[in-house]
Amino acid sequence: MAVAVKKEKTKFAPVREVLSKEDHGNYTKFQDTSKLEWFCRTSNHKKFKSHSLLKAVRNPTETRIETQTLYFTDLTNDKCGFIQLLYSSVMGGIYKGFQLNFKVFKASSGDESEENIDIWESFKIENIKDFDTLRVESDNVIFHFVPLKDPSSDGFAQLSIKIDIPKGSASNCPLKDLKVDLVVNLQEGFVINPDGSNYYLDKSISLEDLAKRGSSATSKRMIRHVFVPRGFCNGTISYKKNGQPVHLNLKDTPMLYLDAVQGLIPNKAASKWNFLCFNGKKLSTMCIEFTTTKEYGSTTVTIWAVSDKDKILEIGSSVNDHAVKFPTTQEDEQNGWKYPTSVTFPRGFEEANLRLVNRYDIMGELPAIIKSIAENLANMKPFIYQFCQRSKYEDDEGISIIESTFIS
Repeated sequence: MAVAVKKEKTKFAPVREVLSKEDHGNYTKFQDTSKLEWFCRTSNHKKFKSHSLLKAVRNPTETRIETQTLYFTDLTNDKCGFIQLLYSSVMGGIYKGFQLNFKVFKASSGDESEENIDIWESFKIENIKDFDTLRVESDNVIFHFVPLKDPSSDGFAQLSIKIDIPKGSASNCPLKDLKVDLVVNLQEGFVINPDGSNYYLDKSISLEDLAKRGSSATSKRMIRHVFVPRGFCNGTISYKKNGQPVHLNLKDTPMLYLDAVQGLIPNKAASKWNFLCFNGKKLSTMCIEFTTTKEYGSTTVTIWAVSDKDKILEIGSSVNDHAVKFPTTQEDEQNGWKYPTSVTFPRGFEEANLRLVNRYDIMGELPAIIKSIAENLANMKPFIYQFCQRSKYEDDEGISIIESTFIS
């Protein structure tokens, strides 16, 4: 009698792998604004949408977080940072809200007598006037995507960012009078198929069935990424730190844009993350890597790309290749995490001298209600270690922003 072979099962459906030029069908490049739309406001999201109070009571941890993030690297003035708009919907949509996260760092230590301009602050955005697929507007913040009629070397769309926050998020906040006026020209973007999405399935299925179902294996629990790995921003950023004015004048400053959707609370979505944004005068390279929790097989997904001034040169993705390596680490005495002091990323990017600019509790960046839900489910010490330094990639010199996040 034949013995039945037990099929290996999984509850996680990752994006497709792109390991060679022959895998070009596993990703999609784009030069239109449809991929830049807020996912939670598009028709793609409606099938997952519910505002039922009964459902919220039954599923009190149902969470969706979406971020639109602009990373900028000012090569001329040796500064880098990001501007992030975060939208969260909790308890099936009973709670909704926006938050602005703003960060600026110097890319090198420099002279100790130089002014300390480093800042990392979050603000709750009130009085939303307009929330459409390509636009968010409040009394103090405008994020607005505008398509360009004739895509060219100037890109296919512009992102206009206007921020005017006269006071800090708290009385003891060192950041005051934040004003941002930027126009960002976005170059070619991409997603790994299917539509940039990794799905956390409700029930286990065999790997064979997963391969057969392909993109039909979906769930409201998901992680989705949309990338514009290269572009340029022009405009000004100004603020006061501890009463001292800081002014940044960005001119053709290289940037990375990233839209991320997370349909699970942080400690359910992933156990760790790694991130790279390098911009030089000629080349850019980026990478994002996350590892799921044990419930979803401790699966590691890595996505990367290399770009020049106006086009993507290479796109890649892998599953369980663990492409990001830490040659050397240091243990954090407070929480026991071993964070990198050197790191290697796909396509030959290496940084042997990581410069730690911030060590931060990831829950501090999230709205209070999400933080409360996550902390009640697990005793976690989730930390982000963020690094910013001058780096070299191939024959190009630039600035790299690197993050390592440990959750569980």
